[in-house]
Amino acid sequence: MCDPDKRLFAVYGLGDRGVLEATRTAVVSFAHAFTHGDSVNQTRGAFFDVMNRNFVRRLHHHAMTAHEQGMFLIDKQGVIRNVTVVGPIDPVPSGAELAQLARTRCGGTPVRI
Repeated sequence: MCDPDKRLFAVYGLGDRGVLEATRTAVVSFAHAFTHGDSVNQTRGAFFDVMNRNFVRRLHHHAMTAHEQGMFLIDKQGVIRNVTVVGPIDPVPSGAELAQLARTRCGGTPVRI
């Protein structure tokens, strides 16, 4: 957990959707894994994520929180050009969608690496 006190979430306007959303997220996530043949990996990942030296803190985090995720498109001058906020299990925009967004919001020609 990089922000256990959720201070940065608040700074960037992101929130915790609460216990009911956390429960829904867990049920949907496990149901998707079980119906798509990935139950072993899902269970193993959940086990290793929670079962570590911070067990109680991690268990509380997973049972009680459902953080929004934010992606911020920032131009070379440091101006935020776009904010995309999604829930814990909502689809995240693809790389192609993000590249198109950067072209339309920040202008200019794409940089080739």
